[in-house]
Amino acid sequence: MTRGEFVEKATMLGIDPTAYDLDGRPSESYVLANEGAEYKVFYSERGLETGKELFPDESAALQRLLDLLVQDSSALIR
Repeated sequence: MTRGEFVEKATMLGIDPTAYDLDGRPSESYVLANEGAEYKVFYSERGLETGKELFPDESAALQRLLDLLVQDSSALIR
């Protein structure tokens, strides 16, 4: 999955764009960050990386990020 495909799917699913960040700048949201040869997905809360998971490629990380957002009802646009 590309970033464009991720944004398109997230929009179709009603995910609030403020619920995630794709540039590694955490601010009380789900975050995708590049870490060397890997990508990490985590929830940022008060500077802490909660539930951090590492992935070998961006596509797998984006899929996991989308899965997490779908499972979290607070990530939906109200």
